[in-house]
Amino acid sequence: MTSLRTRHLTLLFLLLFSPLFLPCSQADEYTFASIEFEPFGYVEDGAIKGIIPDIARAIADEANIQIEITLLPYSRVVNYIKNGNADFAIFSRNSDNDDEVDYISLLFIQNVILLTKKGNPLLSHEEIYDPDKVASIGYLRGTNFCPEILLDDRLSTFELKDFTQGLKMLNSNRISAFLTIDNTALYESKKLGLQSSFEFPGLSLKTIEAWLQVPKQGSTDNPLPIGKIRSATEKLTTEGKVDEILQQYLITN
Repeated sequence: MTSLRTRHLTLLFLLLFSPLFLPCSQADEYTFASIEFEPFGYVEDGAIKGIIPDIARAIADEANIQIEITLLPYSRVVNYIKNGNADFAIFSRNSDNDDEVDYISLLFIQNVILLTKKGNPLLSHEEIYDPDKVASIGYLRGTNFCPEILLDDRLSTFELKDFTQGLKMLNSNRISAFLTIDNTALYESKKLGLQSSFEFPGLSLKTIEAWLQVPKQGSTDNPLPIGKIRSATEKLTTEGKVDEILQQYLITN
């Protein structure tokens, strides 16, 4: 009797603690790198929030996978994907990365603009070179939205540390235009109570596409289920879920 009981206890132990019976979530967890840049990714009350983390969680839920989200500066997000230190991320498509990343799904598009103060609208690209209209252009440190502007010797550019500095300097006429992203500039100007001070939607210079991207050299031990993730992403975009997340943060009314 004692021997039978011992065999039962041994079998129970093996069932509970054998690697074959560990929860599947341990084997199915993937690292998602998110840009740390409000409203795209930030920490509030100890929780990671923002457009990109919300989209990533929606994709993970739809694809039935577990993810761990880490917030990083934009340049580190790009490097993490190129080097395979993260399993996937969402950031702007750039041909410079083509040899190291694969583009899975297009998620949303934004406009690169030159924003000016109310009363000084830019109506054409030619007016950028009119010193009476644009004496100086501010841009965020570390960004390269429009190199043809930043590298043009005919234009005077000024590096800014963040959106708040840029919008306040534009409002006080310390710069005459702000090279930025349309929706983010609108979001930040509303936070400052300055939306009515600027010529939205600004002069559009180009569009940038935000894609779900993965490293070409992904993990061999725990490969990302690309097919499931692509299908989940396409379903979310088709059903308008991505647009709903964008509108939660990018207040446009």
